[in-house]
Amino acid sequence: MKQKLVLKLVLLGDPGVGKTSLISQFVHSRFRHSYQLTVGLDISSKQVKLKDGRTVTLSINDIGGQARFAAIRHMFFKGAHLAMFVYDVTRSETLSNIKSPWYSELMEFCSQPDTTKSAIKTILVGNKADLEDYRMIEEDEGEALAKEIQAIDHISASAKENHHVNEAFHKLAQSFFDEIEH
Repeated sequence: MKQKLVLKLVLLGDPGVGKTSLISQFVHSRFRHSYQLTVGLDISSKQVKLKDGRTVTLSINDIGGQARFAAIRHMFFKGAHLAMFVYDVTRSETLSNIKSPWYSELMEFCSQPDTTKSAIKTILVGNKADLEDYRMIEEDEGEALAKEIQAIDHISASAKENHHVNEAFHKLAQSFFDEIEH
């Protein structure tokens, strides 16, 4: 019997950036117009077919962004293979907060011993790209941060319009295997 491969993915970012909306669009092809607070942790899963035809299951962990969950967040990082950092293109502070606390917390609990390199593949996603008239963060700012934190890519997405949502999740899942096979 063929073994089922499950990759644990954590979504990290400030409250209200659209982590839950990205997951809902990716897993259920749905978008809710009302804000839904994630209390602690919410887990979803979806099978993804990779470029080579292999199928993996993503165990998607939506981690609450509120400050009151900061003391327990790191417990949800354990065993993670992938991380998606999400910011809101209409709110500048959500991009600057990626580096600290989000990236720094992940590195503190998931870096390889004796290095600053993470054992986790990461991607940076600027959500709410459909709100172009309200955009406060330019593409090159997101790309620069992605490079600085050694993310595999920076993608502008819209959970509302389902723009680049699947691409972000698939690209991140594929990146796990790209390094192993090269």
